[in-house]
Amino acid sequence: MDASLGLNQSLRTEQNLSPQMLQSLALLPMPILELKAHIQAEIEANPALEIPDSEFSNTLQEGPEQRTLDDRMDDADASDYENMSYSDGGFDPEASDRKQMMIENSSAPSQTLKEHLTEQLGETQVPQNIRTLCEALISNLDQNGFFILPLDELTEKLNPSKEDLEKAVSVVQSFDPAGVCVKDFRESLILQAKMSGMAKEDLEHFSEMVNNHLEKLKAGKFKEVASALRIPEEDVQTLFSILKSLTPYPGQNFSSEALNAVEPDFSIRNKNGKLVLELNRSDIPDLEISPEFESLADDLKGPEAKEATAYIRDHVRQAKTLITQVNLRFQTLYKAAAAIMDYQSEFFLNGPRYLKTMTLKDIADIVGVHETTMSRLAQSKWVDTDWGIFQLKYFFSQGVASTSGDQNSVSRNVVKDMIAEIVAENGSLSDQKISDLLLSRGIKCARRTVGKYRSELNIDSSYTR
Repeated sequence: MDASLGLNQSLRTEQNLSPQMLQSLALLPMPILELKAHIQAEIEANPALEIPDSEFSNTLQEGPEQRTLDDRMDDADASDYENMSYSDGGFDPEASDRKQMMIENSSAPSQTLKEHLTEQLGETQVPQNIRTLCEALISNLDQNGFFILPLDELTEKLNPSKEDLEKAVSVVQSFDPAGVCVKDFRESLILQAKMSGMAKEDLEHFSEMVNNHLEKLKAGKFKEVASALRIPEEDVQTLFSILKSLTPYPGQNFSSEALNAVEPDFSIRNKNGKLVLELNRSDIPDLEISPEFESLADDLKGPEAKEATAYIRDHVRQAKTLITQVNLRFQTLYKAAAAIMDYQSEFFLNGPRYLKTMTLKDIADIVGVHETTMSRLAQSKWVDTDWGIFQLKYFFSQGVASTSGDQNSVSRNVVKDMIAEIVAENGSLSDQKISDLLLSRGIKCARRTVGKYRSELNIDSSYTR
């Protein structure tokens, strides 16, 4: 065996990522809170970064005028940072103050629904046994204000009398916000109407309308609903206008333990029948390079000038890279959010039951990025909608076959919601029975698939239930 040393020449192709590309990939998956912390750390560490006077003024100014979406996207589209215009003049003594204000500017944690209700309970004079029941009821509410466990399961250990339980429920339901301490959004809407002082006969018609005719009302079939309720069509329209003024999920205006560290990266809202997209750039200023710091290298002389000049130019280069990558992140996020808004318009207009099947590739092709880039972007992002706050990845799901023959007509998330609703309404049904009920609703879902989705929803088997 020849063990001698020698030189061999070979060709190979390999890809190396530049520091700029690595930073871009690092910023892309960051949620807004983490991005804020990252930028704050960069501002503290890099003297080349500066918050513009105009940004500082916009932050402090309180008035009806707000920056438009086009203005924000102009910032995101800015790519020629070599040609940035800087203000002339000497040293700005307020630059460090502006930087410090941005660093210290953070939103105070909002009050959770449970904290809000508990605070009101503490100010209410009730017997101790009723207070104990009220505390149990409040602890059993989810972020929407609805029961997590059915009342009979919740009160099994406490074993209260029916009269005491009804009184405790009535006490909690009297608190702000109206419509909490109920089973679902339908009961919440009815309770809100009742608390508003609606007449008994009108409340009966309103309750039947909410329980049985919501889909017809959404379709504008007022005449058909009026015929079913045996009241004039004008009364139906009046009740419907009242319905639209109520909040189906009253607890959504409060933070929750699960979401108290979550800040949406963008919002999509229905405003007068038109979807409006807004990026969240609160507390994130449009950074620029400090002209005073950059000009320091021009006046340096002596043996240490070379090292100092290299230090200044290195920090200026890092600052420009950060500005470029932050704006690129927002630009890509905006394009993806706009594509999702168009693709899932029925969801944002009508609710979760209208969620369509959508894959990462669908949106990546529209935005013009690779599927892996879209996967990074979807990580740890949240979107604020009229139907609650959702993780961005919630909108990406495979389809389930329907009786119409379209293999991808119904999202798996919608099917899961249907399964949870069926179990909540019917109790201990077997997976096969749930599958049969889904089929009656036009969804083909095998028994084993039902069992899989039920497990993902943390719902026990029918035997355990």
